[in-house]
Amino acid sequence: MDVFVFDGDDTLWMNEWQYSEAYANFLSYMYKVFENKAPALHLIWERYFLIESELYKEWGVKRGRVAEAMVRMYQDLCKRVKFEYGEDAHSIEHEEQIRKIGDQPFDYERLKWSSGAKEVLGKLKNDGHTLCFLSSYDKKVFSKKAEFLGLHEFFDEKHVRITEFKKTKEDFIAVSGWCEKCSASSSAWYAVGNGESDVRPALEISERWRGIYIPHGSTSQYFRGKRGMDYWTSISIEHPRAVTIRTIGELLTVV
Repeated sequence: MDVFVFDGDDTLWMNEWQYSEAYANFLSYMYKVFENKAPALHLIWERYFLIESELYKEWGVKRGRVAEAMVRMYQDLCKRVKFEYGEDAHSIEHEEQIRKIGDQPFDYERLKWSSGAKEVLGKLKNDGHTLCFLSSYDKKVFSKKAEFLGLHEFFDEKHVRITEFKKTKEDFIAVSGWCEKCSASSSAWYAVGNGESDVRPALEISERWRGIYIPHGSTSQYFRGKRGMDYWTSISIEHPRAVTIRTIGELLTVV
């Protein structure tokens, strides 16, 4: 029997769209607030992600990072308006609305399982394979999200692990129970995810580990992949023990 370590967001269900929706709503709100005093879109976009990248070092993927970055971007724009136009544009009401927009990526009740995901997990579990879940997510919010999605229908609690930063090979070892001696009991160990950081750390553990890469484009500055010939998709992962598929429904054709 095999061991599979699955990613969650943008692998078993789509979540990136909630981040992009929040960014779009935030930018739209900035132009509503500042109107003709607002700078060009690409300037706000670039400045925003510089702020968020600095916050990531402390916050990781915890809830509140996006909202805080948006508020700081808004405060920067207020300073610009004060300097260039001599006007005080700051408003507590604006900040409150911005924090609501920044919290949209954690509205887990809007998530839906990817087509074919439950069927794949059910088939693997019924066949006796070990299913593990490893996700970068806010630990305080995760239990409610897991309950809403019915995650424990497929994953036992001992095989669920959450990290608030990038995944490491130690995370994969811990969630899967990997050890050199016990590895012989399974024919293969798989890491399944939509970003290279969901796969590559596992491939560093042993020759026994393999990767299944299901690329999904992201606005994240940390998990963004290179673009392929098709603008809308990321390029395949380049590793002799990894394969790239288009949808999770294709997983059973490569294992």
